[in-house]
Amino acid sequence: MVFPESGTRTRVNGATLTQHTGCQVVLLGEVNQMDSSGKVLTVKASDGQSVQVILQQPAQEILEGLIEIHGVVEGRQVICQSYITFPLDDARNFDMQSYDQAVRLIHTVKDNPWKSD
Repeated sequence: MVFPESGTRTRVNGATLTQHTGCQVVLLGEVNQMDSSGKVLTVKASDGQSVQVILQQPAQEILEGLIEIHGVVEGRQVICQSYITFPLDDARNFDMQSYDQAVRLIHTVKDNPWKSD
C-alpha cells in the first residue's frame, strides 16, 4: 500500500476525467488488468469506463479489487502519485453505483466545496 500525499483533489469518474487535465484527482475503481511491468493498470472507474493508470514505480504487490488512485490527469490517463487498496471483501460489498452518484453530484453543485477548479 502506498499512502496518499496531502493536497486538494477532486473525485472523478471516467466521464469527468478529461475535464481535469493537469489537475490532482482521486479515481476509485476496480483493477481490471495489470501489465507485466507492474507500472500500468487498467481500472474500471465507478461509472464503468476503463481508465489507464500509470504508476511511477512498478507495484511491489499484485493489485486487484477496489483501488483508490491519487494522481494527475493527462488526457484519458491518471499518472499515479499514490494509491490505496482495499480488502477483497470490502470490494465485494462496496456500492459502486451509489459512490458514482455521489461523484456525479459533486460535479453538478455550484460553488461546491468538494470540487477544486
